[in-house]
Amino acid sequence: MKDVFVCHASEDKEEIVRPLADAFEKANISYWFDEAVIKWGDSITQKVNEGLKISRYVIVVLSKSFIQKPWPEKELNAALNIEILSGEVKVLPLLVGSESVIKEIITQYPLLNDKRYLPWDGDINEIVKALLSRLGRKNSIVKLKSEKTTNLNNDIKIHIPKIKKKFTQRDKDMFLRESYNFIKQYFQYALAEFEKSYDEVQTEFEEINKLKFISTIYIQGEISNQCKIWVGGFGANNSILYMDGRIGIDDDNSYNDFLSIAESNQGLGFEISKLWIGSGKYSDTDFINQEQAAEYLWLRFTDRINSYK
Repeated sequence: MKDVFVCHASEDKEEIVRPLADAFEKANISYWFDEAVIKWGDSITQKVNEGLKISRYVIVVLSKSFIQKPWPEKELNAALNIEILSGEVKVLPLLVGSESVIKEIITQYPLLNDKRYLPWDGDINEIVKALLSRLGRKNSIVKLKSEKTTNLNNDIKIHIPKIKKKFTQRDKDMFLRESYNFIKQYFQYALAEFEKSYDEVQTEFEEINKLKFISTIYIQGEISNQCKIWVGGFGANNSILYMDGRIGIDDDNSYNDFLSIAESNQGLGFEISKLWIGSGKYSDTDFINQEQAAEYLWLRFTDRINSYK
C-alpha cells in the first residue's frame, strides 16, 4: 500500500510535485508519482488505476493548468468516486494560485466546496505536517528546512532527550479507526491480488458495518479460510480483534488474536498479542505501525488457508 497518490498537471511537475516527492521521501511517506512508476511502454490507464487502488489518499494539485487538462480531471473524478462509494476521506485538495484562481477552481469542481483545502505557498513543511497528521503519524515529522544556527562547530553533537507525548483517548480512538480503515483496504487489495494469481482461487470481502468486516478465501469452490476483523469488543477496548475458522458474525466476545494500541516516543502503534506462533517474525519489536499490523493479520489469515475445518 502507498500513503498517497499525487494527481497533477504536467506543468506543475517541476515546481510543485518533485519538491513534494522529495519531502515525502525524507518524511518516510510512501507515494505514487507517475514519473516514478510508469515506465516506457506501460499502459498509462492500467498503472493509474493500480496507483489509485493501492493509495490511501490522493493529493490533487489543483491549478490553472489542471483545469485545462482532461487526464488529471479523470484521475480526480475516479478518486472522488472512490470517496463517495467508500464514505471515507480519499481526496486531499492542494490549491495553487491567486484568490481569483482558487475561486475559479472551486467553481469548476463543486464537489470540493465542502472540503478543507491547503493553499500552495511553497511551505512544504506545512503540507508534510498535515499529511503526517492525516496518516496518524504526528510524531514522525521531519524538519525539511535547516534552521538558523549559532557559530558552534557543526560537528558538535548535541544530545536531545526524548519526551514521551501524552495521548488523549480521542487520539487513540482516531488512530484506531484510521488503522482499521487501512487494514480493511489492505485486505480488499490483498484478496483481489490473491484471486488474480490463481485460477482456482475465489475471494469474498463483506463489510458488516463501519467497524467490522469478513474475508473469505475459496479454493476450488471450497472455503479455505475465513476471518473476521473488527474494532473493540468485550474486554478489549483500544484494540483491533481477529477471529478465523468458524466465526459468528454477531459474536464479538470471542477472538483468537488482537492488536492493542501502544504508545512510544515515535507515536501511537500496536502491541502484538503473540497468540499466533507466526508472530516470531516480529519478535524484535513489541511496537508495530499500521502497515505492519495489516501485514501481520494478513499473514495470520493466509497461514491457515489449507487447514480450515
